[in-house]
Amino acid sequence: MNKQKYMLTNKRPFVYYTRRENMEYIKNNKYFAQVTGSLEKHATEELEALGAEVLQEVSRGVRFQCDKETLYRIVYCSRLITRVLAPLISMQCHSEKYLYNQAFQNINWTELIDIEQCFSIITNVSNSNIRNSLYAGQILKDAICDQFKNKYSKRPNFKPKDGDVVLNLYITDNWATISFDVSGISLHKRGYREFSNTAPMQETLAAAIIKLSNWTGDKPLYDIMCGSGTLLAEALMLYSRIPAGYLRKDEHIKLLPDFDEALWEKVKTEANSQMRECPKGLIYGSDIDEESVEFTKKNLKRLPFGENVEIVTSRFQELSRKENRIIVCNPPYGVRMGSSVSTMYNELGDFLKQRCPHSEAYVLFGKPEMIPELRLRAHWKKTLMNGDIEGKLVKVVLR
Repeated sequence: MNKQKYMLTNKRPFVYYTRRENMEYIKNNKYFAQVTGSLEKHATEELEALGAEVLQEVSRGVRFQCDKETLYRIVYCSRLITRVLAPLISMQCHSEKYLYNQAFQNINWTELIDIEQCFSIITNVSNSNIRNSLYAGQILKDAICDQFKNKYSKRPNFKPKDGDVVLNLYITDNWATISFDVSGISLHKRGYREFSNTAPMQETLAAAIIKLSNWTGDKPLYDIMCGSGTLLAEALMLYSRIPAGYLRKDEHIKLLPDFDEALWEKVKTEANSQMRECPKGLIYGSDIDEESVEFTKKNLKRLPFGENVEIVTSRFQELSRKENRIIVCNPPYGVRMGSSVSTMYNELGDFLKQRCPHSEAYVLFGKPEMIPELRLRAHWKKTLMNGDIEGKLVKVVLR
């Protein structure tokens, strides 16, 4: 790529780096939370519960304002958010030349990135003069590397993803925002799922399902098709108040230029002190696949009190009576259990109706067209995204 297309002159631009305290998020304490589509409202409620002031809900995100302690609490405890972005600079951006020069001149990258570190850039472009996300990311990368070359005659390494420092470039309607990714990795990565033999449900989706069930531990919860145990793990973490980041190694947040180590440790210590034991007999799971059951047990053992979750190998059709329970499940999308998908849903409906009196069931349909095959009246249906797959969570009230 010929950088002269977007540099103003053949000479390197005059350098006047913005001081650290003038970075946007440091000046105004405003951040952006990325969320999976359909979870914006629930993420807003969670942010407010954690102490943030919500400013605006947008598609797949929430703008919010908070102090540093609340920011740390959100990163460590949020169950529904996937990333938190700290804006460094925002500006009108009608051309690649302007993007390059603003990024080169107005951010002191040597304060954010060590010469021995590698960095990554996540880019999204829409409805703007710069139309290609890869190209926009390349412009920002060159601006950063050229600044280092000016100062050190050496450039930091760049990785397409999973760098030591992760930046975010978002351009929409010719307005660009360059942000520091506070966590550096998606916050859905809790750290408990080491084993899985199927396409697993994302942790943030599982947390949303448990939230939508309004389960508080007042009655037993049972996942009758537990797979690798994501729904069970999120139910355990909710009941036992285990912070979402308890097992995650949140090292990227320590690279923020205004990071406060003592405050970070204080927030974690306070959150951890709220944990409580989950009693045996409160959370159950089962699956037809013996390997999945073993994987679930191993994953849950990584969490505090995970050994108190009871798991058995069984077809749901052969389970005993489950009265006055919260039933959750994410049935397979394809053929499994030796029967067609339609037959499986028919049998699931029969099981819920005949053996789960005075219970509530929350069933996630990866293929919403299969909902009639349950042959039960839906109390409500809610759209939920599992990655790029649009599903429906169906609540059934059983008499």
